[in-house]
Amino acid sequence: MEDAWQPGALHNRRLEQLRATMDDYIAKNTEQVKGNLPVFFGHVAATLDKTFPELDDRSYDDFVDATAFALLSATREPPAPEFLEKVLRHAMGNKRRRKGRATLDVIVALKLIDSGNYYQAIEYLAPHRGYDGRINAAIAYCYYALSLAKNQESRLRPDDLELHAREEMLTLSRIRAPVNRLGLFNHKDNQLNSIFWFMLDLAFTWFPSEPEFYRMGVAWTKDEGDAERRNYLLAHATERFSDDRFFLTEAFNTRVELRNGSGAAAVVKQMMQQFPNDLEPLYYGMKLAILGSQPKSYANFRKLAILKEFPRHLLLMLDAVFEVMCNHKMESYVCFEEAKKASPGREYYIMALDYILHDFIEGDEERAKRARSTFFTSVDQYCMRVLKFRE
Repeated sequence: MEDAWQPGALHNRRLEQLRATMDDYIAKNTEQVKGNLPVFFGHVAATLDKTFPELDDRSYDDFVDATAFALLSATREPPAPEFLEKVLRHAMGNKRRRKGRATLDVIVALKLIDSGNYYQAIEYLAPHRGYDGRINAAIAYCYYALSLAKNQESRLRPDDLELHAREEMLTLSRIRAPVNRLGLFNHKDNQLNSIFWFMLDLAFTWFPSEPEFYRMGVAWTKDEGDAERRNYLLAHATERFSDDRFFLTEAFNTRVELRNGSGAAAVVKQMMQQFPNDLEPLYYGMKLAILGSQPKSYANFRKLAILKEFPRHLLLMLDAVFEVMCNHKMESYVCFEEAKKASPGREYYIMALDYILHDFIEGDEERAKRARSTFFTSVDQYCMRVLKFRE
């Protein structure tokens, strides 16, 4: 008989419950587990096979990785190299995909870093350079820690070990490695991420003219959902690299996300100074005026947009959006009718917007509120795509 289908959310919750049960067992029986690793990892695999027979290979292997991480985290004394290799061997032996040791090697390396065995940690990390930028940062951290241990007194020039750390960070800036490929470490508070941020802060002081470190930091704050830290990084980046469009755009979007209207307006002003002939700062100015329901500001940016030959059909769509966000139902309908006439060949998209606008005009209060947000978001994304601001 086939297993009954389960919703994805229920399936994930059951897997999380098994993870919590396994972690609790390891914490309470650490020595017994360490003394019989083959039986323990065999039990983990058998439990997964029995409880989740349809589990995909990646999730299955991630569970095994997390089990090894829980075991080494519960091991308080500095582990012997033989024990670490034994954990790796049995964990790999019970994974479905018998390749790709990056996560397990990072787990072992972090345990070695905890115990001050930096050279050994580097040996585990080095084969995975470039797979995830946090690995390169961890290698740099090992060299930097070795440098500090070797030179307790302050020095005027960096020694060879610190130079290795700096070189590793420079390499990271050039290869632009992703920083989210180690799924086990993609939650906000963990040792690998702390090391990454520590080394990134050092890199800012070591290489103040290198923008790539700020790009990495901004990218990772997005993955972490840390808008405040992203805003902090962008404040420094837009000051140091005032003509870099990436940082200015990210600064505008972040300040809008944080509801910092004056900060977003300052970025628009800076963009207009740096790119006086571009449509992008004018679009952001109109967008900010729409979000703030500011008719005078919107009219001023609209006049400038006309002078810069802003696409007419987009401008008319934005007029409709402005009226929607001001909660002017009749005016929004009139503006949208004008936009429809100026948008031949876009019937399918216009039809979808028409349905949303009718919800705003004719729906109850809650439905109209949702329609306002959807209408704004849809037109915003459409304009950004047509104007190619994110390519």
